[in-house]
Amino acid sequence: MKRKISVQLSEQIVDRLETAAERPGASKAAIVEAALERFLSPETETIDDATLLRRLNWMSGQLEQLERDLRIVNETVALHARYHLTVTPPLPQPQQRAACALGLERFEEFAAQVGKRVHLGTPLMRETMHRLSATRPDLFAPDVEKGAPLGTPSAETDQDNPAATVVDKEPELSAAAREDGSNGGFPGDDCSSSR
Repeated sequence: MKRKISVQLSEQIVDRLETAAERPGASKAAIVEAALERFLSPETETIDDATLLRRLNWMSGQLEQLERDLRIVNETVALHARYHLTVTPPLPQPQQRAACALGLERFEEFAAQVGKRVHLGTPLMRETMHRLSATRPDLFAPDVEKGAPLGTPSAETDQDNPAATVVDKEPELSAAAREDGSNGGFPGDDCSSSR
């Protein structure tokens, strides 16, 4: 059984209600009933200003961390590209096919290592920079990011992923391209691959 009630609404709300009721399958009564049901329902989640502010602050911190991480990636890529382009001599045409095959093999190993680190949740650059800033603070500018060395993880990151930064442990050496002579012997390398 439905009861009829009368309410007084502002002109703006009446205009919006009439516009919404013009949609196919909608009526003023159904819209008002759905709105009242949602408003009066005790299980409806209400977000107060403090909760919303906490969520926005958390999101702001996450965006700041993302911005720091992107700056690290940008600088890393720029420095690597400049170095690589400076020291790499051009290959003669007959050697280019073999170089492409070796490059593909190295890239596949590199992609596998990136996938492993992403899966484990241990960012190598942040881990390395944090370890270096703890053992050799002279490498970092003292006024970067209001006194915090670039790459220092935020409090939110540490709470969400305690394995993301390892300071007291010597890092496991691994190479993206398994070959002899690039940085000493790496675990798992048989050093038998040739260039």
